[in-house]
Amino acid sequence: MKGMKIAAVAFACAMICAPGASGRGVKAPMVTGDPGIYAEVIAMLEREAAGQLTRHLQKSGKLRQVRVDIRLDLSARSMTINFGPGYLPGPEGSYDELFLQPMASSLRFFAERSGLEVNDIHFLFEGKTLEDYYPEDLAVPMRSARKSAPTSALVSSSHGYISLHPGREWEFQRPAPLGLQEDVLSPVYGDELQVLMEQRSGLVVHRARSQSTELHPESNLPWEHMSSRYHLKALFPERADIWNEFPNSTKPAREKDEDIRARPNYANHLGVDVLISLHSNGHDSATIRGTEVYYHRAKAQDKPLADSIICSMRELIRAQPGYETFPVRETSNPGDHGENRIGKMPSVIVETAYHSNPDDVAALQDPVFRSAAMKGVEKGYRLWASEKACVPLAGKAIADVEVHSGKRMEVDIPLVGNPQYPIQIITTNTQCPPGWTCGKGKQVVNSPDEPTRIGVSCGAGSSGTLGWETHVLDADGVASKPVPFSVRCVPG
Repeated sequence: MKGMKIAAVAFACAMICAPGASGRGVKAPMVTGDPGIYAEVIAMLEREAAGQLTRHLQKSGKLRQVRVDIRLDLSARSMTINFGPGYLPGPEGSYDELFLQPMASSLRFFAERSGLEVNDIHFLFEGKTLEDYYPEDLAVPMRSARKSAPTSALVSSSHGYISLHPGREWEFQRPAPLGLQEDVLSPVYGDELQVLMEQRSGLVVHRARSQSTELHPESNLPWEHMSSRYHLKALFPERADIWNEFPNSTKPAREKDEDIRARPNYANHLGVDVLISLHSNGHDSATIRGTEVYYHRAKAQDKPLADSIICSMRELIRAQPGYETFPVRETSNPGDHGENRIGKMPSVIVETAYHSNPDDVAALQDPVFRSAAMKGVEKGYRLWASEKACVPLAGKAIADVEVHSGKRMEVDIPLVGNPQYPIQIITTNTQCPPGWTCGKGKQVVNSPDEPTRIGVSCGAGSSGTLGWETHVLDADGVASKPVPFSVRCVPG
């Protein structure tokens, strides 16, 4: 994005009245102000996308330039990227999702930095979707019936070692530009999530990768560092359809493609009620960061689950000291990941943070962040499963009260949200008449079945007004903002 005038285009969104315009041969949109700013942003996004594609093709030994057209529909908060002749990813390589999804993240980031709000990104290839070219392979399988009371889940912590052909060298699937290896990190997050889903959601949790510290006999590497493909091969040697979908491929990294499919194949084999895939994200640009959750665009029924998880992650992460402004997207994102598409059950991908951004790398290695992020995933799932809305914890107005001197009164502390019990109701004094002794109080509520109340009292012979503020702190560190109220002590 060389030469991009962020300051100049930051207000472009406010000037646009038309729903969108084509990137090539841009027609002047209906705008107030300078329409050239809108066209400039699109042109820069096109250059960025074309540059990324050229570098990607060069890595695979192809030297060519492919035209890229971009269209924005601001009313739908969507971007359509159309590749010209010369680029059509296929089944081998998992339709280039490990390239296209990071491209989508970066273009969304640059568009939003320019003031254009974008959530949904579509890819076209000479005007057609990949589903148009590969209708059978990219068809979404029939969804399993949703149980009224889910009992099981598969937690897939990616990625792990794969073997390259023909030399059979072993390598991790993901780069580690700042020294943090996703293939080793994600299982630690999976361990935390598994315990939470077992204890708080009451689920039987399966794992896609081995948790054994013994050596994998073929590679002589720890089993816990191997990808799901080899774990499933060991479990089901006769079920090559689960872990060996491309036996005749000549692609060196074909086992990476098989691994992507093996995880949802295993979920389908188990018949679990939900598939949650854990990743850390990565990008060539170190400026892109934050937490994202994806569902498959053809499985829009999974969006409520993804939205509930991203909402709960935002609440839990930002409740922790030092993470109050950590970037977490406001909504989930549609995508075309194979993990989400192949799973017959509700399936989402959680991109916890970017291992290519130094601030995110520090967070990913912090147990406080890890615990909050995984508590958010579990809570988001649990709210979705119980058909509850994700509502941030907040206190409601507390009625002012009048108490006779020498008496005590119970005061209701109404709240909204879904706190983790036990909760503490913490009250501090804000106004104390001269000569009075005014302290603070803490009331513990152990379950949602107990009333959220505190007791207030006035000393014998007292007459005056006290000011108080009350907030709620739950077991996960989520706090509501203080709500003021007053107590007027009157002669009794």
